[in-house]
Amino acid sequence: MKNITLLLLFSSALLSCGAKKGKAPAEVYPTVSYLKIKLDAAGHLPANPYILRFKNEKKEIVFCGVNHLPDNNDIENPMFKDIEKAFFEFKPDVCVNEGGDVSKTIFTSKKEAIQKDGEIGLTKALADSLKIKTVNGDMTDSLEFRELLKRYTTGEFLAYIATERFMWGQRPPITDSVAFKGNYAKFIGGYIMKTGGVKLSRTEQTLEFYKTNYQKLLNRPFKLEELEPTNPFNPKGKFQEIGRASKEIRDQSLLRTIDNLLKTHNKVFVVFGGWHLLTCQPGLKQIISKSD
Repeated sequence: MKNITLLLLFSSALLSCGAKKGKAPAEVYPTVSYLKIKLDAAGHLPANPYILRFKNEKKEIVFCGVNHLPDNNDIENPMFKDIEKAFFEFKPDVCVNEGGDVSKTIFTSKKEAIQKDGEIGLTKALADSLKIKTVNGDMTDSLEFRELLKRYTTGEFLAYIATERFMWGQRPPITDSVAFKGNYAKFIGGYIMKTGGVKLSRTEQTLEFYKTNYQKLLNRPFKLEELEPTNPFNPKGKFQEIGRASKEIRDQSLLRTIDNLLKTHNKVFVVFGGWHLLTCQPGLKQIISKSD
């Protein structure tokens, strides 16, 4: 009995020591469910951009939430002027953009920035004008995919990701063409496996594997002309559930980025999709309240 007691005490000490040496779990920030955020019937924000400010005595966040425009070439759209106005009124120390790392991208003019990359390009051009950094607020694809694959099967994951990030770019329908099949193979090999770091068997890499799992997920055969849109506000179906999970994972990464930037900067300017602003409000309030 004595030996058993000593063994348990020793094991407990080892676990305690390991917990102290181990990396602390990432903070989970409070957010609003996508099923509860308030939009109009068309899914639009109260304004475009929808701008909210979060401030304490020393630190401040200005978040420009946007409805992404279908045509980035419309440089006269009032959204761009409102983002620019908010930027120069705020005069931030650092910017956070959506859509990847643009820190090394150089634009010759504001017009070129908007025409090539919409609000992302504008954010970079504005940051360059004040000689401040732009930081990517999106997590890497590999981290996002890793988190999704903890919750969903490979088939469910591919049925959603390939639909959202490949199939919509293939319309109008060209599913019988050699080019379509070749492009899908490049999407799987170059994006999902190489960029995203996902290991797939030969079977899982095939277009047929995607179609089979699309049908399982949506209870209907895959047809490009009847492609299922991503709607995180629809409570029905696993397809939309995976979409919400993807956005929630990205939201946590965005909040973590902003939190870390406030440790070394006083004024953070964010330009991101407006849905993210609405769902991240509680987390942004928590971050600003604890920042000093």
